[in-house]
Amino acid sequence: MTQTQTKPSALDALRGLSKKAAPPSAAIAAQVNDPAIAGAKRDKNTVKLGFDPNIAQVAEHTAQLKEALERAEAEFKVDQATMRDYGIGKRGLYNDTFKCEVTTVQVPYTVDVPGGNETKYVQVICSNKYSVQKDIVLGNKELIGPAYERMFEEQTTKALKPNAEELIRNLLTEVAGLSGDELENTMNELFDSTTTVKATDKYESEFKKLPDDVKVVLDQAVTRAQPALKFV
Repeated sequence: MTQTQTKPSALDALRGLSKKAAPPSAAIAAQVNDPAIAGAKRDKNTVKLGFDPNIAQVAEHTAQLKEALERAEAEFKVDQATMRDYGIGKRGLYNDTFKCEVTTVQVPYTVDVPGGNETKYVQVICSNKYSVQKDIVLGNKELIGPAYERMFEEQTTKALKPNAEELIRNLLTEVAGLSGDELENTMNELFDSTTTVKATDKYESEFKKLPDDVKVVLDQAVTRAQPALKFV
C-alpha cells in the first residue's frame, strides 16, 4: 500500500523557519568585542554606550572645547560692552574737540611678535543707523521745529487698496469730471498711504543743539544702533 504524504501546514512551515533562524544571542555575541555595544544600557529611547577608549579622549576634548567656547562668549560680551562704551565716549569727545563727525575710532593694543611688538587695533564702528518710533517723531514735529528736516528724512508712499480696481471702474464710468476736493477724496479711496521716518547723518550733531525738553522726547523715539567691533 502506498502511504499518502500529508502536505505541511502553514503552522508547520513557520515552526520550520523558527528552527533555522539564529538565536538573538548570536547577533549580540558578534558584537561583544565592541566595548560601546557590550557596555550599553538602554533607558526607554536613549542608549548610554559603554566606555570606548578609542573615542573617550575625543569626547572629553569636545566637551572641554564647548565649555571654553561658552566661557569665552560670556567674557567677550562683557569686554565688547566695555569697548563699545569706550569707543562711543572717545568718538564723541574727538568730534566735539575737532568739530567733525567721524563714525569710527581705532583703539590700539600691542602683541608680542618675533623681534619685538606689533600694534594692532580694535575698531569701534559707530554707524549712523537709528531705529525711529515714527509716531512719536511725527507727533512732535512742531516741537522739534526747523531742525526736523535736518535730522529726519520723511517719505510717503502710496499703494493701491485691494478694492482699487472696482473703484477705478466706477471713476471711469460714473464720476468722470470730478475736480478739487471731490477728486482728492476719491483718490484717497484708491490708495493706502505709508509714511516712513529715517534719521539723517546729521542727527547727532543737530540733537546736541536742541532744547532739553525736545531731547527728552527724542530719547524715547530714536535709538542709535550699537557699534560694531572689527579687529585689524
